Amino acid sequence: MREMPLFSAMDDSGLERLLGACPTRIFPAGSRVLSPLEWAENFYIILAGKVKIYQLSPKGDEQILHLYGPGHTFGEAAMWAGIRYPAYAEVLTETILLSITRKTLKNLIEGNAELAMAMLAGMSSKLREFNLLIEKLALKEVPARLAGVLLELSEQTGGNTIRLKQTKRELAAQR
Repeated sequence: MREMPLFSAMDDSGLERLLGACPTRIFPAGSRVLSPLEWAENFYIILAGKVKIYQLSPKGDEQILHLYGPGHTFGEAAMWAGIRYPAYAEVLTETILLSITRKTLKNLIEGNAELAMAMLAGMSSKLREFNLLIEKLALKEVPARLAGVLLELSEQTGGNTIRLKQTKRELAAQR
């Protein structure tokens, strides 16, 4: 957790208090974690597994917004805003999540300006991520988006061979 922007400024005792106050849950593959019908009372850290964040069109088509793995967070912006979650979250593989409530986090932040600043930096990073996603979806045609995904995967692996970790359907809906 120390490598995560949201918690990088916390000292060991602060991290221990946080971990002690927050439950972990194991979700079987295919389980829904949250939906736009629920009020955002907490957010999640993925400790193991894979989570799909998606939205449904009025026709029921799925648009994948993000595929997250260990070390990623989701739900924090809605939690701080006190609104409903803006999308669905479903686990793709058996997943272990750490659930952090607004109250727990507020108690830790009080009197710890460094933690508050680190969390703002982390939220800014998420905002940039969403801006890039909006740009990709709005300004690029499907072939260009697919080429972009393949180039990103190629850069991540450092080679010419790419192994897709999602289904064709997930890839098509992602970008």
